[in-house]
Formats: sequence, C-alpha cells, structure tokens
Amino acid sequence: MAGPSTFAAHVAGGIVREMWPDEALNEEIIEEEPVVGMSQKETDWGTGVVHPPLGWGGNQGIHRTAAGAKRLKSTAQQAEFQLSTREMYAFLSLEGKLLRAFEYTKQKWLLVDPIKREGERAIERMRRRFSKSVHGNGIGIWGRITSGSNVSTNTITLADANDLKNFEKDTPIQTLNTAATGGTLHNSGAEALVYSIGTEDSPTVTLSTTWAAAFGGSLAAGDYIVGAGQYDDDYIYGLDSYLPNHSGSPGTFLTCDRNVNPGWLAGRCMDGRNLTVFQRIKQAARKLVDAGEKPKDYLLSTRNFEKFEFENKPDLVKFPAEKMGKLNLGVEYTGAVVQGPRGPIRVIPSHWMPDDVERCGDISTLTFGSIGPLVHWDADNGPKDLRTEDGTDNRELRAVSDPAFLVKRPGAWMRVRTG
Repeated sequence: MAGPSTFAAHVAGGIVREMWPDEALNEEIIEEEPVVGMSQKETDWGTGVVHPPLGWGGNQGIHRTAAGAKRLKSTAQQAEFQLSTREMYAFLSLEGKLLRAFEYTKQKWLLVDPIKREGERAIERMRRRFSKSVHGNGIGIWGRITSGSNVSTNTITLADANDLKNFEKDTPIQTLNTAATGGTLHNSGAEALVYSIGTEDSPTVTLSTTWAAAFGGSLAAGDYIVGAGQYDDDYIYGLDSYLPNHSGSPGTFLTCDRNVNPGWLAGRCMDGRNLTVFQRIKQAARKLVDAGEKPKDYLLSTRNFEKFEFENKPDLVKFPAEKMGKLNLGVEYTGAVVQGPRGPIRVIPSHWMPDDVERCGDISTLTFGSIGPLVHWDADNGPKDLRTEDGTDNRELRAVSDPAFLVKRPGAWMRVRTG
C-alpha cells in the first residue's frame, strides 16, 4: 500500500508548528515546575564536557600590621564539576491511513484532533520527567513498596503517598532492591506496564499480573520502583545530587571531591523536623546568612505549603519564569514572601517536591544548560517533515531535549530535613 504523500506530511508537520511553536512548547514543559521554569537558561551548550568552577576564597591576610597581613594571606581554592548534556526524546506517531484520508479529502480537521491528542500526550510525558528529575539524585527512583505489601498479588502500596504522582496508566516500570547506585534490576531488567493507580489516601499501584510474576521471585516488600530505562541514568542530575543529605562527608560527585569543603561544594544541612514551616524558613535563612550567604528563595512541597498557609494566611504573589535564550516565556508560579534577615524570601511550592525535604537558597544559582531551547522539534524529523517508521505505515514526529542541570553555588543552599 502506498504511503501518505509528502504534501500530507508537510501539512501535519505544519499543524504541529502552529499548535506548539518553540515558545509555546517550552511554556508547556515548564508550567508545572518552578525550579525548571525559574532556573537560569543557557541554550548554547555544545556536546563537550563543561567544567564549571567552584572556587572559594582563601584567607586574604587581614591584620593590623603589613607584615602580619602578608604572613596570614593564602591563595584562593578551586574545584569543579565535570558534566555534559544528556538526551531526552519524545516520539509520537500518526497513522498513515489518516494522512491519506486528508490527502484525498483535504479536510484538515481529520488531522487536528489526532495531532493535538498525541502531541499533548508526548509533551505531558516530557513535562513529568523534567519535573520529577530536577528534584532527584540521578538514580531515578520513583517509589518504594511498603513492607506490608504482598508482591504475590497484582497490587502493592507505596511507602510515600507523595510518590503516587510519578505513576500513570500504561507507564513502563522496573524494580530493584536498592535506592543506591550500582544495583541490579530484578528479572534481568524485566518491564511491566502500570494498569491502574490508587489515591492519596490509598497510594496503590496495580499491574495486570502479579508483581512477583512480572519481576521475578527475588522481588520483595520494601523494594524500589524505577521508570523503565532510568535506573542510574536519569535524564538529569537533580537537586539531591548536588545538595545531598550529608554530615560532612558528601563524597565525590562529577569528579569533584566535595569532602575538602563540604558546606561549599555540597550545600549545608539542618534538621527542621521539630519546627513549623515558618520556623524552618526563618532558621534556614538565618543559618545561611551566618555562613555569609544571602538567601532569596525557599522551596517546599505543596502539602507543606498548605500547612504554611494554614499557619500564617500569607498574601499570595506571582513569580515569573526566566527567559530561555530569545524566548520570553509567559509562565508564572504562585507563592508567598517571608522577610528574611537579609531581605525577602520567596516561598515557592511545587507538587513535585518531596515532603521530607525543603531547600533554602538562591534560584539564580541554578542553571539549565541545553543545545538550543530546552525542548524543540527534531530538525531532521519535523515539524515540516514526518518520517516513515520502520515496518509500519505510520509517520513519526520527534521532540528532543539535550539538557543538563547545574547548581553553580552549592554553598548558597541549605537542605532542610522535614521527615
């Protein structure tokens, strides 16, 4: 059977461009997650390794005498991360028969609804992956099975109800017995599709078969769930990679030995479990100021922001997203403002933020690097042309991202433990 004509493929690609020009496409990607939207954007990264410097000043030789000042001076110290962009692809297909129907009827509506439906689904998947990954540690864990779950049934319960948002119907998943790097996936990396999910009050994940049948006999209650193909290879290294929970020995990350100056190279940590949200904001900001920083932002989950609202009834304000190269993105995020010791602190909620950690710092020290806009249509495969899929009569369109996430000044941040 003859494939769809070039004319029909061009029209379909044109519809995609009309619906989602680069500006609209990236607005949809960032609209849910303030960390993604409010971070700085550098769209001129190449394919090589980037070496962002992490210098800190040495003793500059302060003394009442010149000889004393000279004796006490020391050189500045230098460290660096080494990272490069990764890749994220979203493929969508259009049925060849549909394109032929348009070719011979010239009825554009035949294409509009399918393109809109498939395009929105692809964009939604990319939005979810960015929003989840930016808070993670690069390992890709989506959730943990409770110790009371029975893996010999089709349904397990998640240990944290806040993780339920990572799952949706027909999403492929894998399992393993560790949340650390270097583990082994169960059953040689077998995958299964999510059949259904529960509610916040009953955070269950159901498969069409038993969990043990899907992932093998070594699966046990208390094990971990990851998105297919993401274990130890998430789309980006997120905030918990750069700003981990540590007690002074955060270890090496991206070739940088952070133990030589842990507070500066891996951020600072505090325990806020016995404080209210308002108290955590105040104390984290004060501790950063005591360390010589000027905090401007406080990140927390929507659940914890809800508690903050109940406690304080703040006035809500809007915070704009940052520009992306030449693109001015018309996205804003709702939050509040608390007065800190060195100026106002923007309190910014995210429903992708975990409940058990909050972060105080300066969003201007966060950067998304990318090759071109954060997300764009693949130049060799659309939006003006569609490619024939191997062995099928369909046509394929690709959205692609080459992202990297960077915390340029980890020492400007305080990790606040809340649970």
